Amino acid sequence: MSFTFEQARLAAVADQLLGLAKKAGATDAKVHLSTGQGLSINMRQGRLRARREEAHNSANLIVYRGQCQGSTQSTDFSDASLAEMVKSACAIATHTAADPCAGLADAELMCSVPQDLQIHHPWDVTTEQAQIIAQRIEAGLADLGDNVESDSATVTAFQMHSFLANSRGFAHGYAQSRHSLGATALAGSTNSRHLGYWSSQARSSELLESPEQVGAKAGNKALGYLNHASLQTGHYRVLFDPHMAISLLSDIATGISGRALFTQNSYLRDRAGTQIMADHLSLREDPFVPGGMASAPFDDDGICGQQRAVVENGKLQGYFLSAYAGRRLGMAPTGNASGPYNLSLSSEHTRADDDFNAMLERLGDGLLVTQLNGEGTQLLNGNYSRTAKGFWVQNGLIVHPVTGITIAGNLNDMLCDVIAVGNDIHTQGSFSSGSVLVSQMQIGGR
Repeated sequence: MSFTFEQARLAAVADQLLGLAKKAGATDAKVHLSTGQGLSINMRQGRLRARREEAHNSANLIVYRGQCQGSTQSTDFSDASLAEMVKSACAIATHTAADPCAGLADAELMCSVPQDLQIHHPWDVTTEQAQIIAQRIEAGLADLGDNVESDSATVTAFQMHSFLANSRGFAHGYAQSRHSLGATALAGSTNSRHLGYWSSQARSSELLESPEQVGAKAGNKALGYLNHASLQTGHYRVLFDPHMAISLLSDIATGISGRALFTQNSYLRDRAGTQIMADHLSLREDPFVPGGMASAPFDDDGICGQQRAVVENGKLQGYFLSAYAGRRLGMAPTGNASGPYNLSLSSEHTRADDDFNAMLERLGDGLLVTQLNGEGTQLLNGNYSRTAKGFWVQNGLIVHPVTGITIAGNLNDMLCDVIAVGNDIHTQGSFSSGSVLVSQMQIGGR
């Protein structure tokens, strides 16, 4: 697959927009251009349900007149469209109120030589080939027997080239790719029906799990919930499997992001240097992992991210700040205008043999959580409540599935009560974690 516009063309468009903005009276300007394309198909039980070929071009322009800001966007890179974009953005800036925190990042903070992070691996898969892969996903699921069937099999291939330029001399771009295989399975018995989902994502199609594995894992998840039993309301030890542990990291990342902090909508505001997790836990960020799903050479401000400990020995060391958020909070930006990069949770207690079965043994008697639903974290105070599915574990062995329950607590208390983190690492998007064992949570059963 080749891009509609290569980097030289994107650079020329960006330079044209910046030049027009300056002539129109803008004191500063920023341009973000992207061109991308992809293929996605959805199949159910051998029939193609949906096929989507995506091809997009987008231009986003922000202009500043002092501290007044105006922005426009377009999918048309023609000269007439670019001129209209500048005219509209400058007109908006004329009528907006001044914001003392608005503006570009300082030039000395911007990335000078972006790294090649090996995040662009095009996948030239045709519709016919994608359908064959989807059929293989469903075949892996069908091998599990008559109690489970495919609800969907998806194949997605996508690549994009981005280019960022501003009036302070920054002008760089990079290409990236994201590919995935996914399956949703439906398992049924005489008294219940349950869905199970599995997906595999990677920058390179060669690193995806096999289609048969994806289908089988979705099917086994759905089958696992059949013949569930009830669980009495009470306080129990809880083990979050690696997929669900990632949701805890996502909550923390949101709570220490600029917007949540400067709008005073996070219990983690003003908590730098204080204990927010158990003292054996650390949360590290690395924007420069080769091929990482959340790797990037710079953010939307043109600033490089940092290899750093966001949390070290349980203490919060830093936030995720854009240039704007940094000004609002009186802090330096961290290069996270586009969000966090490759966050990984670790424990100094984790051993090489702490696989999933070892974590079940450490759980002993308690609840294994394998599915969470609902937006259950109130970042203002950290209160946590979500509906869940999982399995009751006794003496380190899974006894029976549990559905229709609610798990509740406080995120701050939960993370400070983490006993162990497994070595069964799962990566999804920006986050990596093993399974996480919490000493006690409130479980609402039947």
